[in-house]
Amino acid sequence: AAPVPLSVSLRAAMKASLVVGLLAVGAGYGILRLHQAGVLDFARLILNEAFPSGADAMHLPRGSQGYTRMENFLPQEDLQRWIDTIHDVGVLKAGYPRRPHPSSFGEAFHTPDGKCPFLYEVDESGTLCSLFNHIDLITYQIFVGGHLGLKFSVKALMAQITQYMIKLRTPVQDKASYNDTAINMFQPLMEDERIHDAVRQFTGMPIIEPPFPAHVSILPPGTLLHDHLDQPNFRGMDDPRVPRWLIKVMGYSGLFEHWRVRDCTFLIYLTHQRDGQFFTFADGPYEDPVLFPSHANDVFLGNTGDLWHGIRMVGSWEENPYRMDKYTISMLSNMTTNPWTLRAIESDAAGGDRLWGVFEHEELLRTYRWDEMRAAAQLRYRVFPNAEAHRVYTSHEDDLTVDQVVEVLLDDLVKRGRLSDRNIGRDRLAKLLVSEYIRFPKTLNASFPLNYCLIYDFMPAFLQTAMRKHCMVK
Repeated sequence: AAPVPLSVSLRAAMKASLVVGLLAVGAGYGILRLHQAGVLDFARLILNEAFPSGADAMHLPRGSQGYTRMENFLPQEDLQRWIDTIHDVGVLKAGYPRRPHPSSFGEAFHTPDGKCPFLYEVDESGTLCSLFNHIDLITYQIFVGGHLGLKFSVKALMAQITQYMIKLRTPVQDKASYNDTAINMFQPLMEDERIHDAVRQFTGMPIIEPPFPAHVSILPPGTLLHDHLDQPNFRGMDDPRVPRWLIKVMGYSGLFEHWRVRDCTFLIYLTHQRDGQFFTFADGPYEDPVLFPSHANDVFLGNTGDLWHGIRMVGSWEENPYRMDKYTISMLSNMTTNPWTLRAIESDAAGGDRLWGVFEHEELLRTYRWDEMRAAAQLRYRVFPNAEAHRVYTSHEDDLTVDQVVEVLLDDLVKRGRLSDRNIGRDRLAKLLVSEYIRFPKTLNASFPLNYCLIYDFMPAFLQTAMRKHCMVK
């Protein structure tokens, strides 16, 4: 064959090089735009949650330092007072209350129609969007399915996470939406010195404040509480505008221990049931969780701001009471009024057991006996080693600000080599902080630790049929 002229070969090589160059530029530009939009930060966050790595935070309490358990804590008649008081209250509301105030982190923006993009929530005014207060938990629970790697559709997620609460907060919190009558009814129970003595003995700290969140929660069968961290406490971070995810980043980072305020959670079971065990990653997020049997009058004492914890499913998924139509999904996804209540109804004439009903508006969906549900009271106390430490906290003379916290974290990110330019948008910085500092629990018994069933509700019927045996659906 005749040789190809050099000029032809050169032109072909130049064309190929041009094509490759254009493709490279296009790919680089695409990656840059994804990076600027925060998509790559979001992907890194999800991968870090699905495939956790990095050393555990060694400054946090582990093992027996982090929790203890007590059996038969109260005389039976005193335990019954808790149960009778819940029955006297009679109605427990479900719901996902809106954030009362916009975030002070700097990522909030105005929304003209009250709607927010994915991973953002609107405040009570309906005018400002902020990143989800618990963006770490939202992404971990939805996209990974927690440490069990649960696979569920969007509707099933909404149906499985609803719990009913009587909120009993102290005056330092916003009480506008709380039941003052219930607070007064429970006040003598919350002031029980046996509880205070147990907290002092576990923490070794003599000064305790009244519980700062305190609530009774009830989970009906077919529901659970996914793995989560409560927020730790730091001086100056009590403002409700401070994002909860930021406070958890502070706790895991170990950079703010000088300002930390120790706390202790007291949790007492009020029902027996076959499932619904409380679990905690007491030995760290990469170790197996410790499970606590669900026995009425048993108590858990621990540092729930440092230990991942949650509640396994009560009963079975088939016992879940909810119908998840489009109207219900719309209400929940937009954080509007929840249509469900849990109400005490007439006793079971045959067995004498108290019956409770799950209602959607005024329609009764399902009834349960008391011990078919998981009920517990949780009181969380700030504790102080001495009067001076308590004075510094209450005087606010050594409080942190969000700007101080951000500067310390930016310095640490630069030192770690995770950030070269401190001029990073607050939305991107939030995702970077969560993925860099928070250590998520390892996923157990899951060959693919990502929740592929999220797409179920959007698939055609024939694909839904194929997926149904692998997914929790509604």
